[in-house]
Amino acid sequence: MRFNDLAYTTLATASKESKAIAAVLLEYDISGNTPKPLWVFLVNPQSLRFSREAKYTEISPLASQRSEIQYAATTGQTLSIPDLILQTWYCGKSLRPLLEGINLLLEADIKNKKYAPPILKFQMGTREFGPCVLTNVQWEESAWLGGEPASVKLGLELKEVPKVISRGEIEQQKTKGMETAKATREKQGKPRLPLTDRQRTDAAAHAKKYLETNIKQWAADVQAAIRGNKYKLSTDANSGAVAMVGVGGKSLGTVLTWDGFQAKTGQSVTTIPLVTGGKAP
Repeated sequence: MRFNDLAYTTLATASKESKAIAAVLLEYDISGNTPKPLWVFLVNPQSLRFSREAKYTEISPLASQRSEIQYAATTGQTLSIPDLILQTWYCGKSLRPLLEGINLLLEADIKNKKYAPPILKFQMGTREFGPCVLTNVQWEESAWLGGEPASVKLGLELKEVPKVISRGEIEQQKTKGMETAKATREKQGKPRLPLTDRQRTDAAAHAKKYLETNIKQWAADVQAAIRGNKYKLSTDANSGAVAMVGVGGKSLGTVLTWDGFQAKTGQSVTTIPLVTGGKAP
C-alpha cells in the first residue's frame, strides 16, 4: 500500500504498548481530583464505533426543483461499543455485579442527592472520550450458573456532552482576570488594588512626614498650616492620591501617591504650592 505523502506527514507517531491496558469508565470530575473508576471493562472492546452529524433543516421553495437546506447545529460524538463478549462460565463466576454496575450508570442517585446519572469519561490507554453520558445498555445472556449470568454479549452507547469547566480552570480564569485588571490599574498610575484602610493610614503618615521634612519648600500659607497643624490629609483608595485640605475644607493640592508599598512624589505628582524657587522633592 502506498500512502499519500501529503496526508502521511501529518500523522503523529504512535508506539505499541509494552504492557496491558484496561478500558474503564471514569467519573468526570471537575474538582481536579484523580478520576474515580466507576466501571472497569472485564475485557477490552474489540471495536469502537464513532458517529457525529451536522443537522440541517430542509426548506422547499414553491415550485423549486431542488430543496434548500439551512444549517442548524452539529451534534457531539456518539461512541458505540458493540459486542463485548463476557465469558465466566468456565471460571465459575457470576457476571451479575458487572451488569448491575453498568446499569447504575444510567440512573440518578436520589439517596445521595444526585438527580442525574453521572458524567463519565471513557479511557483506554491514551484514548479518551468525554465528558459523556451513558445512554444505552443492551445485553444478551446465553449461559448461566444456577441462574446467574455467565455468558453475556454486551453493547454500550455513550454520548458526548459539553465540557464542564473545572473549579481549577474557573480559579485560573479569575486569577488571570484579576492580574489583567491589576496591570491595567498599574499602567494608569493607580495601585494594583484599591487601598485598604490600613494602607490609607500608612499613606497619610508618609504624606505628613514628607510635608514636615520638606517644609521650607512650600508656600508661606502651607508652612503655617503645617506648623499649626491646621490641615487634614485625605487618601483616595482608588487612585492612592493623598490630598492636603486646609481650613474651611480648601484643597491645597496633592502631596503624594501611594501604591500600598511606597510613595511617589515630585513635580509630576506633588501639586502643593511652593515658595518662589522651591521644588517638590
